[in-house]
Amino acid sequence: MYNALFMLNHLAPRSARIQRWRDTVRLRVARHLEKGGPGKIVPVERVKGLSPREFRTRYLATGTPVILDKGAADWPCTKSWSFDGFRERFGSATLKLVHHKGLSDDDAVLDREYTAEMNFGDFLDQALAGGTKYMRFSPILEMFPELVGDFDMSFLREMPGPLSLGTTFEAFIGGKKTFTPLHNAPTPFFFVNVCGIKRWALIPNHYLSVLNPAADGMSYNHSGADVGRPDATEFPGLASIDRMEAVLEPGDLFFMPSWLWHSVQNEAPTIGVRCGFIYPTSMLGESRTLFFIRVFAARNPTLGQVLYHTLLKRNLPERKNMLLQPRMYWNMAPLKALTESAFARKLAGDRVPTRGRTE
Repeated sequence: MYNALFMLNHLAPRSARIQRWRDTVRLRVARHLEKGGPGKIVPVERVKGLSPREFRTRYLATGTPVILDKGAADWPCTKSWSFDGFRERFGSATLKLVHHKGLSDDDAVLDREYTAEMNFGDFLDQALAGGTKYMRFSPILEMFPELVGDFDMSFLREMPGPLSLGTTFEAFIGGKKTFTPLHNAPTPFFFVNVCGIKRWALIPNHYLSVLNPAADGMSYNHSGADVGRPDATEFPGLASIDRMEAVLEPGDLFFMPSWLWHSVQNEAPTIGVRCGFIYPTSMLGESRTLFFIRVFAARNPTLGQVLYHTLLKRNLPERKNMLLQPRMYWNMAPLKALTESAFARKLAGDRVPTRGRTE
């Protein structure tokens, strides 16, 4: 019932009646959860030597997060990237720090996304000194394309398999105690923890009613709930839900399924990269509600705007709280397989039985 009302609220965002109905249903859910007592915290499984087939069967197909222990320890990025190295190579560059609605710990209430320009070297220095500025969802790999070669592209193609349409890269760089509030997004991803320690809190999407996100039609969902300090008044039932926790160390690879809620706390100065991949089966299977909202009710940006920007790489006009899509590195394997299959069928059709005669 709550999911249906959440979808209706996107279609009629100004309806006070639907909002009151949503509140009634979520309070009923909260009362039911509270009867079960405090929720449990379950550590995310940590594995080694995971094959692509095992990954797709055990984790991707079931929407289960997993840590690949030191899975990226041999990648060039985890060997050569550092705060000092970035300062030496790119310290004179000017970058933009973008604060998106619901994804920033900035105390200011921002009516539109806020972009601050800052010298990269100064930003790195303040992060090491315990500053609060945090670079989230940054397309710095587009500014410095030579960094793309520091990733194992074969791994990123082979693990999700031929159904993955392509990969995007977004960097996260911040100092100790910087964090990102609870949110989720349609695309699954691998997170490469280059350096530092990150602590992730994960909440399954079937607790949507407890997290009570805004029906603002954005490409992601966000919640003001704080798992570290549950507020029984604003988010009743939060202390009674089960959640998972993942602690990432340097060189770890973390798989995050579609639509899984997560907040992230940096326990040391960190550099990490979100390697998102387009996987329609997961996007639909993990939450039909949020998938259909994203396709039919998203307003900022619409799905058409995202596709236009991704396919043609044109800058969208600056709009309220818009997340622009990073560059897509397309997976050509499905197209290649389809082409080769069509060619093989044509070749087989061109063969004519000879019946006793020789060429």
